[in-house]
Amino acid sequence: MRIILLCIMALCLGSPALAGQTLVLGYGGGSLSINSLKVLKEAYSRIGVEVRGKRLPAARSLEMAEGGLVDGEVNRIKAIEEQYPRLIRIDVPVNRLEGVVMTCNTSLEHVSLEAIRKLHLGIKIGNRYAEMLTDGMPTVTKLPHEAKLMTLLLEGRLDALLVDRAWADAEMAKPGMGCLRVNEPPLVVVPLYHYLNRKHAALVPLITAELRVMRESGEIDRILGTDQ
Repeated sequence: MRIILLCIMALCLGSPALAGQTLVLGYGGGSLSINSLKVLKEAYSRIGVEVRGKRLPAARSLEMAEGGLVDGEVNRIKAIEEQYPRLIRIDVPVNRLEGVVMTCNTSLEHVSLEAIRKLHLGIKIGNRYAEMLTDGMPTVTKLPHEAKLMTLLLEGRLDALLVDRAWADAEMAKPGMGCLRVNEPPLVVVPLYHYLNRKHAALVPLITAELRVMRESGEIDRILGTDQ
């Protein structure tokens, strides 16, 4: 029945040429976006569309998706459509993000916006949740690459980083990183959504329906390996 409904929707939308179609989606390359890409590859395969990821710096990826140089974004927070109006949000979360405060050889007594306001904080350019949370804070260093931020933290030139938990966990697992701490609880937990450039508007109801089925059946959580 689901396949029949999807076919009817495709006909009503002018029968977009699904068979053999390939979408190229921008993504950051971290474990969070890699897992979200797995969800999208499965969902799109069910409607006859191939998906490939193109690894890009976060800010550049958004600009390219907005300009149609790539077909969309693998996963972003909900607020980006306000700044990038040519991107259409698929209104089913494909993952979730935990923004955590990472320190070296120190720990925070409390994790809050007020507590981190007092710190010299590092964030990655293009991580919109971090940019929004730290807007107006007096001492925030913004760089395009997390690796450089980590170097500054280890050298004591930054007090803390506001980063994705998935990236933080990967860094802590590396040899010689025993000084690193993830301060609990996470500062923010937000759902992540897939975005398409509006030139692919005809695909929106099709992929929304497929992702909704996968969300309700628990298939998305199984692919992510979580119990969200």
